[in-house]
Amino acid sequence: MKTLLVGLLLGLTYVELAQSLRCYTCKEPTDISLCKRVTLCPLKATACTTTLLSVDSGYPFFGNITVIKSCSENCIASNGIGANRPTLCCYSDLCNDDSSNGSPGLRTSFAALGITAVVLIMFFKPTL
Repeated sequence: MKTLLVGLLLGLTYVELAQSLRCYTCKEPTDISLCKRVTLCPLKATACTTTLLSVDSGYPFFGNITVIKSCSENCIASNGIGANRPTLCCYSDLCNDDSSNGSPGLRTSFAALGITAVVLIMFFKPTL
């Protein structure tokens, strides 16, 4: 019974790993604040991308940024020198939001690790 419970909990914990990555996407140039469509990426996708198309500059700067966001099988980040557009890559669920620090995926990963640790402690705890 104890083994079944441990297997079930570990299976539920790692179900997330078998799922596809989710990214914010917008195929057409879109204001960064409006690009919020969540897409379940193909299984081969390993990254979420954000490509910066334009920044309306001037004084004062109002922050109008136009982007394209997508799923990618192999993202190559670029800093936008020459003809290239700046492209950012990130590797966790919904990490290509406008803060782009990857924190939602990190929180999910820490939760999975925490659940796994509790299950393992319960399983290997010596009985008194």
